[in-house]
Amino acid sequence: MLNEKAKYSDKEILEKGTKALIKEIGYSGYLRFIQQIEQNNSDYLKIQDEIFNDMNIEELYKKASENWETR
Repeated sequence: MLNEKAKYSDKEILEKGTKALIKEIGYSGYLRFIQQIEQNNSDYLKIQDEIFNDMNIEELYKKASENWETR
């Protein structure tokens, strides 16, 4: 799954991710998202398991691609 975007630095990933979240859910939604992440940080792996529900990498890639294409 290597692509051209894999060359971004961690700082660039944070900046681009922040901009994408703000564009999608607005500033107040972004702040709520950050609060949820901070509150649930210790349970991140549990939350991740619930979200991705034991999908394999091919399923995750397919869903991500479909989501990207519908934008």
